[in-house]
Amino acid sequence: MFNHVGHLTLVPEATDEQIEGIVAGLLGLPAQIDGLVEAQVVRDAGLTPGNANLRFHMRFDSVESWQGYKTHPAHVAVVTDHIGPVLGSKAFVQYEDDAVRSAGA
Repeated sequence: MFNHVGHLTLVPEATDEQIEGIVAGLLGLPAQIDGLVEAQVVRDAGLTPGNANLRFHMRFDSVESWQGYKTHPAHVAVVTDHIGPVLGSKAFVQYEDDAVRSAGA
């Protein structure tokens, strides 16, 4: 599996309705994009000032599927219609499952 993880920091003016629009939009992508196997989205608990507002994790069946996702009209629409208007900053990481290192139980 190939993974795409992002943290989105939104402008302070972003409303709950706008944030939920982002969440719904991202969670709807697996049904629309071939090779996108799973989408997870979480909102920050709000305990530490300066944290990103949202974290998402997209799992793809291949690097090629992720590359197609970047320009897929459904993904572009979520970015354009929901994320872009309230985005302050973003950070992404992409990796293969076999690159994961773990410690502890």
